[in-house]
Formats: sequence, C-alpha cells, structure tokens
Amino acid sequence: MKTRNIIACLFLLFATQAVTAQNNAEALVRLMIDQMKSHKNVEMDYKYQINSNGQTTEEQQGKAWLQGEAYKVEMVEQQMISDGKTIWTYLIDDEEVMVSNATEGEDNTPLKLLTSLDKNYVATLTGIDAKGNAAIELANPKGQYRRVTLRANTNKMEITSMDIYLEDGTKLIVTVDEMKFDQELDEKFFTFDTKKYPKVDVIDMR
Repeated sequence: MKTRNIIACLFLLFATQAVTAQNNAEALVRLMIDQMKSHKNVEMDYKYQINSNGQTTEEQQGKAWLQGEAYKVEMVEQQMISDGKTIWTYLIDDEEVMVSNATEGEDNTPLKLLTSLDKNYVATLTGIDAKGNAAIELANPKGQYRRVTLRANTNKMEITSMDIYLEDGTKLIVTVDEMKFDQELDEKFFTFDTKKYPKVDVIDMR
C-alpha cells in the first residue's frame, strides 16, 4: 500500500464522525497489518519483558523475522524457527531442539500474533495523541492471548509495542526498537539445520 494512500485512508478514518471508535480501531489495525503484509518480509529488533504481580521477572533483547507463515525468533537462551509447517524450538544451553507441527494461522507466538490481529481480535481505540501515537485494546476470548494492548505510530503505520495478558495474570511486554523490510534471506533461513549443530539432541514431538 502506497504511503499517500495510507495517509488518505487515515484522514478519512478519523475525519468521519459517523464511524464508531471500535470501527476506527479495527480499520487502523487492518491498515497496519496490510502494510506489514505488503512487504516480502519484516525484520524486528525488540525488547521482551515478563511482568508478574507488577514486577519485571525477566527482560531480554531479541531479534525476529516474519515472512508469510514462516518466522524466526532469536533470544539469548533460545531460538524459535518455523517454515510454516514445522516449528523448531532450540534450547541453546540445554543443546536440545524440540520439533513440532505448526498450525497455520494460530497466534501461537507473539510474533505470529501480529498478523492475526485484524481477523481474530475485536479492537477498540482508547486514545490517539497529536503526534499520531494510538492506543488500541484488543480482545479474543478464544485466543491463546485473550487481551492485548497495542500501541502504534499511525504516521509510519508501524506497531511500537504490545502488552499481552495471559490467563494467570502474567503480562508480556514486547517493545519494537526497529523494523526493517524486504531483507534478502537464504531459502533455508526459516529451517533448523541439524548438520550445523551435531551435538544437539533432537526431540521430535510430532
């Protein structure tokens, strides 16, 4: 989607008073997801926090790539790689990789959640400031992540952070530091090559 078309859509979106706040939010989320999907792939640098009982219990830097149904997530202690059909979860310190089937379209990781927001979640716009920074509440009673607070820059049409609430009260906070698009990636980038890790114990859970 061209930038000028996005700006025009946003102008109409917020200028039309007859549209409800909920519909505004849903249309805004759809525009952002369409913008993301218009690229061959997306690369992200992010911070990842786990918050329990108001306290941060874990904090990590990470890097992630998303291309269609395929994704790759790199953190200090583990990697998650999927080609859209298979998921490899590599526990670095344990030298183990668990292999499982991927279920297409499920929001089974925070990264995959990004591309399912527009079709699986009910969105409500809770605020937007003069600089175009919007806050959106999303709900999906049947999803793995039932409530999400999304923050986005509507000028760049980019998601800046997500607060993801789990059933046990734990909150995952994902803050996007940088996004890059249309990187040149090897055809095997979204697979786990056991030949490169001869000491790794492969646990096939399929």
